[in-house]
Amino acid sequence: MKKVSILWLVEHVARELDVACAVRHLARKRHGVELEIRNVYYHAKELMQNADPQTVILPFFYTTTDLAYDDYIATWPDAQYFNLSWEQIHYNAHVTIKAPSDDFARKKVIHHAWGDFGKGYLLSHGVPEDHIFLNGNPTYQLYRQPYASYFTGREELAKRYGLDPAKKWIFFPENYRWAFVTQSKIDRWISRGAEASQFLAMRKFCHDSLVLILQWCSELAEEGKMEVIFRPRPATNTAQIAAFAAEHVGPLSPRLRILKDESAREWILASDTVVSSFSTTMIEASIAGKEIAMVEPIALPEALDCDFYQYIPRLVRREEFLALANPAVPGSSERLRDWATKQMLAYGDPIENLTTYICQLASRQPARRVGLLERLSPRPRPQRWIKDAATGKEKTYFNAATHENDIFDQELVDRKTARWAEILA
Repeated sequence: MKKVSILWLVEHVARELDVACAVRHLARKRHGVELEIRNVYYHAKELMQNADPQTVILPFFYTTTDLAYDDYIATWPDAQYFNLSWEQIHYNAHVTIKAPSDDFARKKVIHHAWGDFGKGYLLSHGVPEDHIFLNGNPTYQLYRQPYASYFTGREELAKRYGLDPAKKWIFFPENYRWAFVTQSKIDRWISRGAEASQFLAMRKFCHDSLVLILQWCSELAEEGKMEVIFRPRPATNTAQIAAFAAEHVGPLSPRLRILKDESAREWILASDTVVSSFSTTMIEASIAGKEIAMVEPIALPEALDCDFYQYIPRLVRREEFLALANPAVPGSSERLRDWATKQMLAYGDPIENLTTYICQLASRQPARRVGLLERLSPRPRPQRWIKDAATGKEKTYFNAATHENDIFDQELVDRKTARWAEILA
């Protein structure tokens, strides 16, 4: 059994792995602590069979019934759990379903808060103050130097994907997730207190909006004046977008580039303008100093409303969207950037802070003492990863359809860590 000081579990590579590997380098260099980084689903069975972590860092923690979580806890009952909470800016429909919702999540897990608003949210849902780490958003720090120099530049991206670096680049990271959500998932959220009518309204809004946006993006790209890069959200794969377009839109312009490769950060940093629906990538674009606009061809339902939208210029008509081809840009990102900086970058460097905190956390977790009897006859693991108790079928944790490009190996982790060692030398 491999003893592991800190096990960092990643759900979506593009969202999380850059920060994880930067922290891995800093933990090794400044604290002499080693991090193991694995995928929370793809590597689940291997980890539960072979690893014995002291501290487990998770991408989210709403309830112990989330996929794989109950099995992790049963396998590692003595570990301490830290929730990175990669989603903390909640529109109305998420306020209830994204909260810690059982006693273990509230009282046995330490939660990462990006700011006072995040801390207040956790406190209001029963998390003790001493189980909250008040920091900032590590992802937003990646747009500042020296971190930003880590990412692939515009010229290299142009070569890789056949783009014209001399043209204006429009980047559209979509967030119409509810167009693809399954009824079983909706039923699960309703069981946590969400309203059924909200989800039906969001599903219709996202479906109808995505039809129009794909039409508009195709039309804009076909003009040939600029490069239009359309990026599906992490849990939506490119095949789903292609099938949706074929069924509801018709043929798209071959000039429209639908790309899931690279992270959103590379495309934000390389692009001239970032437009999206209700995606938080617009906050990232504002910190990067890009021109931004929120596209709203259909009025947002109340369930999807969120405070930060008030700081973003809106495009509501087709003519306004197609005007992106003109030299003029849609609007400044300064107001949103000022808001985000005050709310989520107010406590110094969040990546350095996070590194220091989790290393201190690991050092405070005493190694479990193993007595003579247990050494001679080790405590058996429950082996819950083998079969589902209810169905008797072999358990499956990883879903390739919702986690496109999320499989990674040790070679990638080592290569990214080495690159961070160069950047942060």
